[in-house]
Amino acid sequence: MRCSAHIINLIVKDGLTDANESVDAVRNVVVYVRGSGNRLISFEQKVESGRMTRGSLPLDVTTRWNSTYLMLSTALKFRIVFDKMETEDNLYNDYFMEVGDKGKKRAGPPQYADWKAIERLRRFLVIFYNSTLVVSASTSLNAHKCYEEIVNIATNLLALSESTDHELKDKAEEMFKKFDKYWDGLKNINKMLIVATVFDPTKKIVLASLCFDELYGKDSLEGKAIYDSVISVLRSSFKEYGAKYGKEASGKSDEAKTSNSGSTPCSRELSMIGTDLHDDGLGYKRIGRRYKEMLNEIGVKDNLDELDIYLKEGVENPDMMAGVEYDVISFWKQNCTKFPILSRIAKDVLAMQVSSVASESAFSTGGRIISPSRSCLTHFMIEVLMCTEQWLKQDISCESRVLTNAEIIEDIEEQEKIKREFAI
Repeated sequence: MRCSAHIINLIVKDGLTDANESVDAVRNVVVYVRGSGNRLISFEQKVESGRMTRGSLPLDVTTRWNSTYLMLSTALKFRIVFDKMETEDNLYNDYFMEVGDKGKKRAGPPQYADWKAIERLRRFLVIFYNSTLVVSASTSLNAHKCYEEIVNIATNLLALSESTDHELKDKAEEMFKKFDKYWDGLKNINKMLIVATVFDPTKKIVLASLCFDELYGKDSLEGKAIYDSVISVLRSSFKEYGAKYGKEASGKSDEAKTSNSGSTPCSRELSMIGTDLHDDGLGYKRIGRRYKEMLNEIGVKDNLDELDIYLKEGVENPDMMAGVEYDVISFWKQNCTKFPILSRIAKDVLAMQVSSVASESAFSTGGRIISPSRSCLTHFMIEVLMCTEQWLKQDISCESRVLTNAEIIEDIEEQEKIKREFAI
């Protein structure tokens, strides 16, 4: 299984390389504004005079493209303010006339071509940013979400490749070819990613069918072929697990049936009546016997297996609060007696790891602790920030108590006190 977050990262890095100069120009204006309190006050005054909503300017971490996306998105909102600073602020213009460490002038201030390049880049980055949040920054299992995000990226890149903007179109086509190559072709993608989507009761095979229609067209031969291959994988998996756990599964289902519907005297009487039926041998016929003969001739099954029942049942569509996700694991835990074999398959399939990148390495909430923009921090505050970040990254069990920032600071103060006593 390929790491989806790593594939996204490779494609985005290639996209950022083509716009390095424009990104550097925007980064430098953000560094200038955040460089001192007076500059920040001047910037906020221009924001208010332009009747714009106030907001902070985040500075990116060059090794994390997601922070670059957030910086560029915010800077685009204040593009008018930066243009106004260029025409009114002499110190702002002098800053870009200074020679940097490499003997060259700083990139910037951003011009019209730079802003257009940033706008194009943002249209690509938002696609990959949202998908990375799903496959890499999630704190719960996400194997059933991966294929949907792959299709989201592919369909949006295909839509951008039909743009009238030639530069945008060429870049979208190039990125889609790379994306398709990294996945070994979307038609040859690992079918277990699609199977994992089927085991989400809110999606089942319905979402997969919609994805095939979006990628290959409605009722296309390619879509039907992939649909049949996914059903084949489901059938073979069900057959394999049924051969391995069939007896145990049938025992559970019998227990569930016994507990749900007990045997009554009336039912015992009906079963005895069935054994006392007579046949006079003179042409007397019963529909039930003819029905049995028909089943033997055409091979009709009067009972559906678990897979057929699950796929033919309607999808779950609960009303969830905003920010709350449907618990797939709880569904299979509650329905393990109804679907004893499928629940075992779901347990193995949903446990797939679609990303080997830890969420904190791709999306760090701490950001930079020591940087030119935060050079006035004391060693005490740096230690507090570092300890707080470490506590946030720790995997603390539900039984343990999470320390608050105030308690961490109190603990550090106690350590400092002990150090001073020993120093004396």
